Amino acid sequence: MRSSKQQEQILIDEIIVDREKAGLKRKITQIGNTLTFEFKRNLRNFIIMLVVFASVFFLLLLISELQLAQDVALPSDPVDYVGGYLTQFFGFLIIISASLFGGSIIVEDFKKQTGNLLFPKISKTRLLIGRLTSRYTLNAICVSFYYILISIVTYTKYSEIPITLWASLGWALLYTFTILTFVTFMSSIMRSTSATIIVSILFLLIVFNIVMMILRFAGLTMEPLFLLTYYEGIISGSLSMPNPRFAEIMMPTPGGGDPVLFTQWLTPTEPAALIGMLIYASLFLVLAYLIYQRRQSKSE
Repeated sequence: MRSSKQQEQILIDEIIVDREKAGLKRKITQIGNTLTFEFKRNLRNFIIMLVVFASVFFLLLLISELQLAQDVALPSDPVDYVGGYLTQFFGFLIIISASLFGGSIIVEDFKKQTGNLLFPKISKTRLLIGRLTSRYTLNAICVSFYYILISIVTYTKYSEIPITLWASLGWALLYTFTILTFVTFMSSIMRSTSATIIVSILFLLIVFNIVMMILRFAGLTMEPLFLLTYYEGIISGSLSMPNPRFAEIMMPTPGGGDPVLFTQWLTPTEPAALIGMLIYASLFLVLAYLIYQRRQSKSE
């Protein structure tokens, strides 16, 4: 026979377990509801970006077809043909897409003063998880759609699809996530969605590239693993890893002086790209979450 104290403890344990199960179910439900809501709310941006990705692809395809019409032969290796669609334009697309989807991810709660309405019903953690997951999913579909178009036209012309194309897709999806976390961080410190989008694009397309140019012209030969946009190189570099991974360029100097040798890095190695992007993504997410909490506590 169990004592009354033992029976009471068993009853308490059962209540605690039931509450934990109910709490877990509630958390999953809240994240699921956030995902559904965000999918519906970002449907317009999703359609716009699908059209943009498709438009860029077909423009590049048109250029390729025009070259064929002028008797310019196709590359003998399908990998080289695929690389023609993964130029710097594709990197621009990822940046623009991530900025569009992530620009409002945090700042909208403070701009529209929705924080006090939302947070008593759902925690900031679950809200951010739901938003980030949904917007990354939409972004990833756009990127994958672009690769599907590439695979279709490549198979049509070569009757095969390079296996490295799918490795490149994996790197593109990881790079997209990393860029989205950067935009999320910017959203946590900016005051409006439009400012977040503009500043994010300026940093990713201009500031980081200027820093890379400064390092190049300063004669530094160190690999710029500390620059976020440098990791874009792995997307095309993974198709056929170049050796060496940098190019040495002789640039003439004004006044007819001796030319100067510059080092231009093309891509990180695959382990360096993986580690670097994971570190960047983790850092931006942690900072964004901490700033999110701090701003909310001030607004209450």
